[in-house]
Amino acid sequence: MNVTLRQIQAFVLVARLGSFTRAAQAMHLTQSALSLLVREFEGAIESRLFDRTTRAVTLTVVGSDLFPRAERILADLESAISGVDKLMARERGRVVVAAPLLLSSTYLPPLLAAFFAKYPGIEVVLQDTLPSQVLPLVRGGAADVGIGTFASDEVDVRRTLLFSEAMVAAFPVGHAFSRLQKLTWADVAQEPVLALSRGSVFRDLTEAGFAAAGLILKPAREANYAGSLIGMVDAGLGVAILPGYAVKLTDPARIGWHRVENPLIDREVSLVQRAGVSLSPAAQGFVDFIVAPQASQHPRPRRRRPAAS
Repeated sequence: MNVTLRQIQAFVLVARLGSFTRAAQAMHLTQSALSLLVREFEGAIESRLFDRTTRAVTLTVVGSDLFPRAERILADLESAISGVDKLMARERGRVVVAAPLLLSSTYLPPLLAAFFAKYPGIEVVLQDTLPSQVLPLVRGGAADVGIGTFASDEVDVRRTLLFSEAMVAAFPVGHAFSRLQKLTWADVAQEPVLALSRGSVFRDLTEAGFAAAGLILKPAREANYAGSLIGMVDAGLGVAILPGYAVKLTDPARIGWHRVENPLIDREVSLVQRAGVSLSPAAQGFVDFIVAPQASQHPRPRRRRPAAS
């Protein structure tokens, strides 16, 4: 069976208006062209749809049965097209974003608030997870995009740099580091160092900082989460090396921080998506929003002067 949309439209209009003439006018066709569409439709389904007299056009039994079904087909198609239009206009849709716990609790909330204000019809599902799980979620299709710090040689993903930040040392307020204008890796090495566990990209950056200063990292304590290290600092167990965004989780009345220099060790925060796979309009809208110039205006951690002892 070879039925076209135009044939269904012609049938529905004739049935609705009760006139070939008015239906032809509504479709901007000649009456003969409209009649041909109806005859082709009748031929395709091998059934007569209209009884025609000089005074009226009425539906046959088959036509009466088919008419509401054909109307639903056209209505469903119109609804589907309208839905696509809304997707393309970014008025609706769903985006799944995978991000580490730290970025999920600091960087993303104000950015999401700004995104929802602009695109209230788009649902964003935030999968806050371990840093090591972000790429598998993106590669496996469970997340549309991921945000975090990734190795430069990762394959099968496309990376877009969002921002970079220096690694910092967090210490109790009143610590001698509070009085320094410049804090170096050599200074940090004199203290009990609290570091994130092996396997973390931040552990790699910490080791790189010590190595660049000709030193070897020998942690006094380790933990899997930045929040755990902050708790250890608050308890006076040592000085923690953390990504800059972690300071947003600290109480400035209890914990101060400095960038660690000689050299500065920066970590890059990037957005990743599967290479060669098109994003949905909603997901593309999220990507465009987060990498746009105005994204740099979203709140980020400001330099906080450590409290003096």
